[in-house]
Amino acid sequence: MCSSDLLIKYIDNMLFRDFNEPMLHLVFEELAAVSSYVIENIYRCAGAVILEGGRVVTWGNKFYGGDSSRVAAELMSGVKEVVATSYAFAALKEGGSVVTWGDEDFGGDSSMVAGKLASGVVMVVATGGAFTALTEGRHVVSWGDVDGGGVSSMVEGTLVNRVVATSGAFAAITDSGRVMTWGYAMDGADSSKVAMDIESDVVKVVATGSAFAALTKGGKVVTWGDAEDGGDSSKVVREIESGVVEVTATWSAFAAVTESGKVVTWGNTDYGGDNSEVAGKLASGVVEVAASWYAFAAVISGGQVVSWGEAKWGGDSSAVEEKLASGVVKVVEVSKYKFAALKEDGSVVEWGNNNEFDWIFIL
Repeated sequence: MCSSDLLIKYIDNMLFRDFNEPMLHLVFEELAAVSSYVIENIYRCAGAVILEGGRVVTWGNKFYGGDSSRVAAELMSGVKEVVATSYAFAALKEGGSVVTWGDEDFGGDSSMVAGKLASGVVMVVATGGAFTALTEGRHVVSWGDVDGGGVSSMVEGTLVNRVVATSGAFAAITDSGRVMTWGYAMDGADSSKVAMDIESDVVKVVATGSAFAALTKGGKVVTWGDAEDGGDSSKVVREIESGVVEVTATWSAFAAVTESGKVVTWGNTDYGGDNSEVAGKLASGVVEVAASWYAFAAVISGGQVVSWGEAKWGGDSSAVEEKLASGVVKVVEVSKYKFAALKEDGSVVEWGNNNEFDWIFIL
């Protein structure tokens, strides 16, 4: 797939549009673990693709990451992951080093922290304006736009287990289960109203574009950030104050699964925050919920799939309803706008719509 004369049909950051069903089955486990092999910055003015051997190719606006010639030698091999801010990219390599390029004000210039990024980095996450890296020693390193999370001095010296990002803020889970936030206040950096609830025992944090949701050991969900993007869960607070076992998110809504298998949603209705049309099917027995940018898909005991959210981008699975009625063992997001379900018989069922985002290029 990675020869120099290959024409790749790129449909919203996925290379999988033209895969037949047997090929989709072969890569299904990879799809479950890796959301994309093609990465765009937030405003879609530049892109990067990881090829065989970990080589990175870039295209688009040269000022915003499309031109990676300055670091081309470092991107020739060994890249495991690429993440993006609005106008810059960061590549994580096999040895734990990080390579950056693009607009220097948005994280493209990491020279001030280069020594800390030379090795031992295990993950990199991004807001719209900054990057944060987590090292093997569980220390956090941030750079880029200061207001957008580029400075993480408040967590300096603190041992961190994981970092999550909205479009403008970072949230770190410490050893004790405390959540620490920084970046734009309106995008979730201001967690003061829930500070007591996230002081300890948090086991997971997930994010929409502008809000966070923390799951505690006791099964309580705590939210903060932009109200419309899920930061306000007051309408469902009684349903998520205990007994929640999982939380997931689209770009603007959250979905929680309780011990009984009930799904509770809140946030932007266009992004899956309202599941009232399928609530009866989600009242019990749900074993997992997958999320794309715009929709959710739940797998119910027995292998039935129920989806909701933006209809054309995965929320409406009626066209393949019969195939999703039973026997599904796993559902994953194969692009921001599309789901794929793996069935017991090895077949793969897809739904959603990528056709509005065609971008064809030559490698």
